[in-house]
Amino acid sequence: MKYVISIFLLLATIGCRQKGPAEITGTVNPGEYSEYQLFIVDGGKRDSLTVDAQTRFFSLLLNCDTPRIVTLMGIVGTGQNKWPFEQALYIEPGTKVKLDIQFKNRRAEMTADKKDRNNTALITYNRFYLDKSRSIWENPPVASELKNSMSEIHTRVNDVTEELRPANMVESYLRIQAYLSFAQALDGVTYMYSRNGEALPDGMRELIPPVYEVLDDPMALRFYNTNTFVFNYLKKERETPEEQIQLLKERFTVKSIVESVSRLVLQSFVTDYNYKNGFEEGLQRLKNMTADLGEEGGKLVKDFESKKYSMEGAALPDVTLEDVDGKIHRLTDFRGKYLYVDLWASWCGPCCQEVPYLQKLEKQLKNPAVEFISISLDTNKEAWKKKMKQLNMHGHQYIVTGDQFATMMNIKGIPHFLLYSKDGTLMQYKADRPSSGDKIRNVLTRLK
Repeated sequence: MKYVISIFLLLATIGCRQKGPAEITGTVNPGEYSEYQLFIVDGGKRDSLTVDAQTRFFSLLLNCDTPRIVTLMGIVGTGQNKWPFEQALYIEPGTKVKLDIQFKNRRAEMTADKKDRNNTALITYNRFYLDKSRSIWENPPVASELKNSMSEIHTRVNDVTEELRPANMVESYLRIQAYLSFAQALDGVTYMYSRNGEALPDGMRELIPPVYEVLDDPMALRFYNTNTFVFNYLKKERETPEEQIQLLKERFTVKSIVESVSRLVLQSFVTDYNYKNGFEEGLQRLKNMTADLGEEGGKLVKDFESKKYSMEGAALPDVTLEDVDGKIHRLTDFRGKYLYVDLWASWCGPCCQEVPYLQKLEKQLKNPAVEFISISLDTNKEAWKKKMKQLNMHGHQYIVTGDQFATMMNIKGIPHFLLYSKDGTLMQYKADRPSSGDKIRNVLTRLK
């Protein structure tokens, strides 16, 4: 008898695994919008939803071995009237998700089959939050009503889940969405109140449970702002990255979250560290924190070490530069001259605004000991060449592709100007811009 039951269970399991793909199907009523694009994002894969021009019908099959949540994304309208939307959807092997979508007033009004309690729950809460956030933004509640109004963002999930009884995965997703939605709305309300010179009522953040009680869930990583939210929580609770990582490991059990947020903590340490003070100390701290990260830890250490080039007295970095003809150059080729280096890009408006001042400075300066060098951080060489032609740029014009140079120099924004001595060491990490006029001209004139 046990043998027969085992065979039956095995056949049932095989049958479940052979249910086949999931299908997402439905119709679109575009209303006043003549153009739109729809996509299904499933992990790292994105599939277009093709909508029949006459019937407005669409259908897409997705390989589906286990239940999971995917995202329906859309871009609707044209030009200044273009707007995006997204909606989480629950799929299971061998099942069909039926949707009706209507575009109206810059919103995607969506309904699922009434029997589909999972997607009805996802759509119902998402619609509520969009309506609620719009209402709060357009008509901010007065202080006496704010707590009740805001708390509904978090508590409404209870009503939705009690009424529709969705799968555990869907309920988990909704509770995390509600938690992060509340935090996002609270940031908006805080801004609105501060703009009017008002303070939020006490206890607003106590309306929701601690971050680790909700976000210590593998589902949380489906939300783009989870890592940042957890990182900001750690920064409020602990001062140093060592303490932040320790607290993270104490409060969170999901390995993928601990790893991803730890990476964010360490990257922030590398980016924000004051390299002019305690370089060796910082390097050793990073090595200690990354000792068990293997290759990834080694890359962070290498990035940190490369920042030594941003400290005054540092040697010229050995990076490969390319001119408009494709010939290769290096900054070390100019040793014996003072170098005033402009880091810019064709897409950077402030960078382009500095060009006429730079050209004027180069023309007026009567100091043969100084060389002017412009290095583009563009990733598109054609855009670089086109912008140089538009701005009539001349002289030593180079491009360094990729982000290696910007990373080595710890560049956080452009335009950025560097000044090197004759012996190839960094004199000023943030030299004055050409638009400073006499200020930078006097500095360069005195160089001998």
